[in-house]
Amino acid sequence: MNLVKKKELVFGLALLLVLAGCVLGEGTGKNQGLDNNVSKQSSYSGGNSVDIVEKGDSVKVEYVGKFPEGEVFDKSEGRGPLEFVAGAGQMIKGFDDAVMGMKLNEEKTVIIPPEDAYGKEGDGQKIEIPVEQIGDVNEVKVGTAVYTSAGQQGKVIAIEGEIATVEFGHPMAGKTLEFWIKIVEIIKE
Repeated sequence: MNLVKKKELVFGLALLLVLAGCVLGEGTGKNQGLDNNVSKQSSYSGGNSVDIVEKGDSVKVEYVGKFPEGEVFDKSEGRGPLEFVAGAGQMIKGFDDAVMGMKLNEEKTVIIPPEDAYGKEGDGQKIEIPVEQIGDVNEVKVGTAVYTSAGQQGKVIAIEGEIATVEFGHPMAGKTLEFWIKIVEIIKE
């Protein structure tokens, strides 16, 4: 075969391959469809379980906690995101329930009643102890703060003679809480 015919054959085969690629890429949509599916999967965040908080996921959240009157009592700003395992009981029930089903980068504000936060006022553990163990008998009265050696805080809720009833509960028991929450990371286990 002479050199001219070989060049024509190579050129013809090359042209055939280019045309075949164009036909497959545009005409049938096979290549184009594959590329579109990949693109849709990588940008889709609607129903992908990787992007939704489920029980057992480690999550990181930014948050601001405040009372309904507006006073801020806690926030993640300046400390970095709060990390916990969703549904593991590491958080108050209302906060834990609020993050379930949230998507990555989703934000929301929730109102949490006392029973889903730190309990109702008066739900804490109550013990009776001699007033003299708390302090000066003449100074101890209803409302006096009491601290255990472990740092747990309680308060005197009643005094009968020389015996004080002390309730140990969370200082925010009985309070309704409002949280702004933003999911910043979801780690599937």
